[in-house]
Amino acid sequence: MAESLAVLAGACTVIAILAATGARPAWPWLSLLREREQATAAALWGTRVDWRLPLVLQLGAGCAAGLTAGGLTGLPVLAAAGGVLGLALVRMAISVALRGRVRVRQDAVLESVRTLRGLLEAGGLGVQQSLSVLADRGPKPLREEFRALVAAGAAGRQADAWARARRRVADPLFDLLSAAVLVQRPGGGALGPLFADLEESVAAIHEVTREAEALQVQARSAAAVIVLLPVAFLLILSALRSPYLDAYHRPGGAVFLAGALSAIGGSYLWMLHWLRLPAEPRLAVAE
Repeated sequence: MAESLAVLAGACTVIAILAATGARPAWPWLSLLREREQATAAALWGTRVDWRLPLVLQLGAGCAAGLTAGGLTGLPVLAAAGGVLGLALVRMAISVALRGRVRVRQDAVLESVRTLRGLLEAGGLGVQQSLSVLADRGPKPLREEFRALVAAGAAGRQADAWARARRRVADPLFDLLSAAVLVQRPGGGALGPLFADLEESVAAIHEVTREAEALQVQARSAAAVIVLLPVAFLLILSALRSPYLDAYHRPGGAVFLAGALSAIGGSYLWMLHWLRLPAEPRLAVAE
């Protein structure tokens, strides 16, 4: 058992060193992992925070949980299960934080459309002047974006600025707002009625989506409790030094335990797959 814990600790150390040094991934899946962590770090803490931070947090939690479970139970299989569980818990916390940021951004975009519609319907202000109002007194999460758009509009480069803003905001309603403004500028036309329709339809979509997300969280929580019960039961038996666990210290018992925990974990992942909500499609705006 000591050898297994030493191997686990060594593997965690090597992975953490590779993540900290920023070595270029040699395999495609590592490149995908790096891109995902870059997007996570940028969404949570901004571009100033290195992409390795969320990765190190997850690896650190996984290693700590694995070493703790292995030390308490003396079972390498439970040490591996504890490591996976610790990593998954941190990833779940990051996902919850990301969903919170998405909600804040969605509310900010919807409020921007509502304010822009009101300014245009009141009359006396054009699109550029209305964007200036949003840059000064609009929703805080988007003020910097609108300031950049106003500055680019004054310099005659608003199309490029909108393209960069769409990539940063990454919201379907913001894509529609961008397309409406870019089409209106060369073609003319009133945007107030269009923004009113967008506000009404998107507000209804957000309401339905958030109700579905609440039900999804309930189902996920119930599934997580069911999955964690066997692991918790084994940890309690280990703490009580129960002789029922002696069979799992033998090779055959270890293989059986690994298969059982793998089946439980696979079932949980299958449930999460079916509980996943479809992403709202985004509008492809020509550059």
